[in-house]
Amino acid sequence: MNEKDVYGNEVQRLGRPLPVEYLLVDVPASTPVVPLYTFHERKDVSQYFPVENRLIDGHIQDFSALSDYLARSRSMDFLDAMSDFHLLLFLYRMDMLPMKAQMGPLLEAVRAKDKTIANEWKNQEVWRTLEQLISAYSHNDDSSMSNDVEFVSAGEAEQNWTCSHCTFINSRELPTCEICNLPRV
Repeated sequence: MNEKDVYGNEVQRLGRPLPVEYLLVDVPASTPVVPLYTFHERKDVSQYFPVENRLIDGHIQDFSALSDYLARSRSMDFLDAMSDFHLLLFLYRMDMLPMKAQMGPLLEAVRAKDKTIANEWKNQEVWRTLEQLISAYSHNDDSSMSNDVEFVSAGEAEQNWTCSHCTFINSRELPTCEICNLPRV
C-alpha cells in the first residue's frame, strides 16, 4: 500500500489490516419477478436426455441414447420432445450427421414455443435422414442382439470398460475404443 509520510515522501507499507473499502463490491444482478423458462420441467427424470460429461452417473450421450430417447418420446408432441437442452446440445455437436447449420429454425421454435415451426423443421431432409439412421441403427441393434451368444451377468451389464491405450471410458457393448479405435483388451 502506498502512502505519503509526514515529510511528503511516498512510502510503501504493508496493508494490514486490509481496508474494508477494498472488499466492497457492487454487483448489479437480480432475478425477474416472474421468471420465464425456455425449457419445461418433466416430472419423470427418465424422460430426460442424458446429461453430457456425467459418465460416473451412467449418463452416456451417444447414438444409442438418442435412439432410446426418441423412442421413449414418440407419445410426446415433437416440440415437447425437442425442448430438452441436453438433446439440443447433442444434436448441435453431433459429428455423424452435422446439423449446426440447420438447427436455427428448431431453436427458434423451442424459444418461441411454436409448434408449427417445429413441425416444419421435422419435415426437413436433415431430420428425415436422422430418423433413417435411427431406424437402421435400431434394426441392426435388434439383429445383433438375437445373434449374441455371449451371456453377461447382471453386475457386468451396467459396467463400462476403460481403454488400456488411451484410458477413455467406453460403453460395455463396444468392441473397440470410441477414441483410438483400438480393440478391447
